[in-house]
Amino acid sequence: MSRNTIAAAILVAATAAGLTAWWLYGEPQPWVLMRNTVLLSLGVCLIAVPLGTCLAISLTRTDLPGRRAMTPALLALLFVPLYLTAAAWDAGFGQIGWYTLVQSSPAEPWLAGWRAAIWIHAMAAIPWVMLLVAAAARHVEASLEEDALLDGTARQVLWHVTLRRLRPALAVAALWVLLGTAAEMTVTDLYRVRTYAEVLYTGFALGDDLSDSAMRVLPGMVAVTWLVVIGFVVAASLAPSFRTPPRPPWIFRLGRWRWLMVIAQSGVLLLLIAVPLGNLVYKAGVTVQIDDGQRQRLWTIAALWETVAAVPWRYGEEFGWTAVLGAVTATAAVALGLPLAWLARRGGWRSVPAVAIAATGLAIPGPLIGLSIIWLLDRPFPPGLIWLYDRTLFAPVLAMLVRTLPITILFGWHVLSSIASDVLDAAACDGAGTWRQFWWIAVPPRIASLLAVWLVAFAVATGDLACSILVVPAGVTTIPIRVFGLLHAGVDDQVAGICLVMLASFFLLAVLVMRLLKVKQRGTRSG
Repeated sequence: MSRNTIAAAILVAATAAGLTAWWLYGEPQPWVLMRNTVLLSLGVCLIAVPLGTCLAISLTRTDLPGRRAMTPALLALLFVPLYLTAAAWDAGFGQIGWYTLVQSSPAEPWLAGWRAAIWIHAMAAIPWVMLLVAAAARHVEASLEEDALLDGTARQVLWHVTLRRLRPALAVAALWVLLGTAAEMTVTDLYRVRTYAEVLYTGFALGDDLSDSAMRVLPGMVAVTWLVVIGFVVAASLAPSFRTPPRPPWIFRLGRWRWLMVIAQSGVLLLLIAVPLGNLVYKAGVTVQIDDGQRQRLWTIAALWETVAAVPWRYGEEFGWTAVLGAVTATAAVALGLPLAWLARRGGWRSVPAVAIAATGLAIPGPLIGLSIIWLLDRPFPPGLIWLYDRTLFAPVLAMLVRTLPITILFGWHVLSSIASDVLDAAACDGAGTWRQFWWIAVPPRIASLLAVWLVAFAVATGDLACSILVVPAGVTTIPIRVFGLLHAGVDDQVAGICLVMLASFFLLAVLVMRLLKVKQRGTRSG
């Protein structure tokens, strides 16, 4: 991409930012919400980006013992939705968490306010940073690092060559964290941190006028969307070509630091997996008994099993609605996302629709998506819209689709870009058009990978809360909405049981996706 294109895009963004600032002038609340959103996102970046980068480099570019076992465990965290991460940490350190009840007063829990919002968002963002940086780290040219080793130490090569080549990936990872944090309201609503997304949700839930709520925060959303577009343009212009490298990446030897790194890596795994999971396991299995007038908390595996086993029967309807909405949304996302990814695989102007849709879908806060759908459908004319809104699942599916489609496009883009150009050129010479190439050349050998894309879309849809909570019709309640409502009173044994069942479900999805991708890799090597 040329410098003139980048300069023009930056000029447009600056113009939009100036108009937004003029619009916001004299209105104190939008400025406060903008400030809180930016501060929250930056705080999350300061934790998630360094930790995620260290994880990515140590797992992909060093001889760290046990890295092949650690990597799948960390990748499985990508499937855990934000509300489950919030519940897992709240079960231990929230207002009625076990640690809070044992060590301090429930009036002063460790997780509260800004500290809770930043910490939970950061824990959820670290696996995504690790994935994005690791994908780039595996494609750093080994020849550059080997040449640099002739003139410097491995530490100098890592700092001056490898990390320098990873700067575009770090920018994309930081942008991803900023977007995900700014667009969510789950954690900020639980811990009463006023951001754009949180105010949109609470304002409508308390009965504010739809147009007033949207117009109050629309300027900030315009600025965020423009910044997202510019971020994608700049990242695309700086990013190296991610073609398959001719040689495996250079592996840095840890030497005497090897076991120290094992301890540090184990500590991170403990922080990301063991502690939150242990919180839920303890809360689900704890019982309170009265002994001589004293309340005693006892944990038994029988109580844990009884709590977890009762969840599917007690909340079967919620699980059913969650699965139906997730399946319909994932199917729609794959049907729409794969053609966009196919057009974008070679870059250029054909990638503009995919990039624009992905950037916009990631940038818009979930509650604003819900409010927009309400504005679109909750009207008597033309006939049929109000029926779609009140009597069908169209509204929540559409809301989930806005958030699921960007993920589907990005994963589908990665899958479809692996097709060799000479194969497509040979098919074109034989008279096969673009879509015939897609259906007869791209799809058949990649069924396993495309099924993995569908499962990823299903996981994103079933974990959605921010987009769908405002638009589900009467009588429809999903698991995220049910858990979110219960979380405001704290995590008790029932909430912990639901979360454990959902975590097991997302873990199985992660295993299936990684298994399908391994099958595809074997097929590629054997071919």
